[in-house]
Amino acid sequence: MKHFVLKTFIFSLIAIGIFQAKSYLLLRNDKYTKKVLGAEVYFSIEKSKKKSKARKVLLGDSVGKQMFDSAEENDTVNSLTSNQAISMAGQYVLLHNYIAAGNEIDTAYIFFTPFSFVNNLDQIFTYNYFVKPFYRDEYQPLMEPVVRQQLDKIPYVAYAQYPFILTSNWSPEFKSKDKDEFNLISPVSAVYLHKISSLARMHHFKLVLVSAPVSNQKKKEVEVLHREEIARNNLQDEFTGFFESIVYLDESNFKDGTHLKQPEKFKYLYKNLIR
Repeated sequence: MKHFVLKTFIFSLIAIGIFQAKSYLLLRNDKYTKKVLGAEVYFSIEKSKKKSKARKVLLGDSVGKQMFDSAEENDTVNSLTSNQAISMAGQYVLLHNYIAAGNEIDTAYIFFTPFSFVNNLDQIFTYNYFVKPFYRDEYQPLMEPVVRQQLDKIPYVAYAQYPFILTSNWSPEFKSKDKDEFNLISPVSAVYLHKISSLARMHHFKLVLVSAPVSNQKKKEVEVLHREEIARNNLQDEFTGFFESIVYLDESNFKDGTHLKQPEKFKYLYKNLIR
């Protein structure tokens, strides 16, 4: 029995050592950012810190990424799209980085489906897609109380930057107990849309919210969104023209009701707008 316990203990130590070594190897040159969930988020963060000749920058959710992939190079529009899971707080950080890198822009676009503004950092994706890439020392000055309040509800946030957690896809089991009193604009979105507007005024660029394509089958869901939340949050200027920009497409064009099968077929709908 003692021999078995000793063998088990030694095996456990070896396994832990291998796991730790793998974590540190992935940390070297940030290799983990290309292998973990949210790789597209890390890519957009890295891109947001680089100089660009583009005078227009585009932020967006995963449908926005389909239409204007951040991996594409474009001298006119610099896409920093990723997904809705980073919340409007994450979109703000990307834009803040872009300006801090010395880039001058004339227009910033937020390319979202109408359902992406509801993210209140209360999703199962929050830990891997927001906490790990954004909730770190570098960005603490950009974190408003509404962010901290939400993340305080998620277990193990304080351990997210530990190498063996950061370099893996592990996240705690989490199901929000919040009783939402909104169905269009979350408190996190409201706060950070105002912060983005403040950046626009400070740096003299135009902020434009544009809707990504929506399935005809979701038209009723759009119609029941509480648009009075726009006025309640004093975001009338920001949402000017947003709902009018919605392009409804037949359900057959979508692979899951949200994401397009062939997004390139519909780029032409937005090229004139972006130009």
